[in-house]
Amino acid sequence: MLNYIFTIHIISRWKNIVVWSASMFLLALMFTGLYDSFKGEITDMIDNVPKLMEAMIGPLPKDAVTPEGWLGLELYGLLFPILLAVIAVSAGASAIGGEEESGTIELILASPISRGRVVLEKSLGITAHLAIVSGFLWGGIAIGSILFPFDVSLTNVFYATAMGWIFGTTVAYITMSTQALKGRKGLALGVGSGFVGLSYVMMIISGLLNGLNSLKYISLFNYYDGPSVLMNGLNETSFSVMLGLSGLFFVISLYGFYNRDVGI
Repeated sequence: MLNYIFTIHIISRWKNIVVWSASMFLLALMFTGLYDSFKGEITDMIDNVPKLMEAMIGPLPKDAVTPEGWLGLELYGLLFPILLAVIAVSAGASAIGGEEESGTIELILASPISRGRVVLEKSLGITAHLAIVSGFLWGGIAIGSILFPFDVSLTNVFYATAMGWIFGTTVAYITMSTQALKGRKGLALGVGSGFVGLSYVMMIISGLLNGLNSLKYISLFNYYDGPSVLMNGLNETSFSVMLGLSGLFFVISLYGFYNRDVGI
């Protein structure tokens, strides 16, 4: 029975994992392949970028003409975290919510499996799901750097990918904690999606209005900051903040599921 729930969780979502992993891999290949054709236009793009766009994707460094800058501008700035957030919200809401909707939670809890183990293995399943998808993005860039003229620091790409992974994990655990507390998958989907949307809006407002710059500290996108990691390496503080938030909402999920009446 060891890791039974974790294994079933991964197997039951294999189609989702394959589709998203293939999509990430192809996106990575596409952007690495396009770099050589567009690098001559990147400087002009940086010089003329609207303030709103800069607020949306973060400050654009002058060395964005490098492969790391290109990835930060086109892939890691917004596309990657948003795609991971979509996966994470769905995974977090359905981790326990899907079992409750289908009625299989009754069979699981009728067996000698504790509620704590259910939450733990479901959480690990979500984490592995996001890690596999994220890993294929890194793999696509690694292959692209071999196939195309794209001399990029794969170490920094790995760090930026890891930041995306912990960003997605945090979003997923926030979503899962809502479902664990209230037992409503629809509510969890709404809270998870709303959190991502509000966090993004806070980041944009903080970039546009100097007096509200401090709002960035309540935006998860501020701690993700993939483009900066591509240029400068891993930001241990930001990674630790998101890791701590993931741990906090994991504990909330445990508390909620332990104390909620699930009809067993």
